[in-house]
Amino acid sequence: MSRSMKTTALVVLFSIACAVQSQGYPTKPIRWLVPSAPGGAFDVATRALAPAVSARLGQPLVVDNRGGSAGVLGMDLGAHAAPDGYTLLTAGTSQLIFNKFFYSKLPYDPQKDYAPITQLAELPITLWVHSSVPVKNMKELIAYAKANPGKLNYGSAGVGHVFHLGMEMLSQRAGIELTHVPFKGVGPANQELIAGRIQLMFGVPSKQLIGFMKEGRLRALAAASSHRFPQLPDVPTLDETGIANMEVPNWIGLVAPSGTPRDIIARVNREVAASFSSPEALTAYEAWSMIRPSTSTDEFAAKIARELTTWGPIIKKLNISLD
Repeated sequence: MSRSMKTTALVVLFSIACAVQSQGYPTKPIRWLVPSAPGGAFDVATRALAPAVSARLGQPLVVDNRGGSAGVLGMDLGAHAAPDGYTLLTAGTSQLIFNKFFYSKLPYDPQKDYAPITQLAELPITLWVHSSVPVKNMKELIAYAKANPGKLNYGSAGVGHVFHLGMEMLSQRAGIELTHVPFKGVGPANQELIAGRIQLMFGVPSKQLIGFMKEGRLRALAAASSHRFPQLPDVPTLDETGIANMEVPNWIGLVAPSGTPRDIIARVNREVAASFSSPEALTAYEAWSMIRPSTSTDEFAAKIARELTTWGPIIKKLNISLD
């Protein structure tokens, strides 16, 4: 038998094996990787959906948090997992879009190493400042930052995270100097902001942060969106404050290692879509102001490809490198 015939035979056998395996899927517990520390939106969305998805699949879903380096560590782990449907991975804008342009030697390829399954959430972004900073609006913040260059510390869920990118864009467009303090997830960063150990950050308008705003410990200065958020109707958009073109995408998706059988991808997509209406998901999504999308695998793949094309030139122009 020639080498080409042997290769063809192996491909056919592998395809048959995958088909047989996927017909009875799942037959054992599934690991659901989260590339961030507990307490952030990734973790909240995953754990809110997991019970309903688990019930529909008939197998336990084990949530495994692997935070660090804006999700790079968890993404690398997921890229090297077996493509058999028993490893799922929550990933967002930072991991699937921005990191490709931040790092020249990223240990994973957002498009080649993962199979898109579905989008899990859209998250609005608001600029928050601790009440210890003597400012009440964007004009005062910019003036204060210019008078105190480098003295305002802002947090993010890690170097290269969407909140880091947003603050770098804001710093450049407003002509101010801020100091970045990265954390291993949104949860730890939020706690430091609430405690006043960092002074400002972009974040989701969750019930927690809105609650501290009502108590007077935090202020919401602007929305990084084309429109005001229903949760904060009195908070202007950055465009309204004079900072133009500052819409920062922030979404969460679900992927699997590349090569995962298409019928398994389709099955998980269906079960996740059906789980959005579960009581746990409804409660968690409302608490974090998350929008529940419903996307096909192809629609989600197209979204990733589209935003990679859009954000590559923008990040290059910002001249941000994390190597």
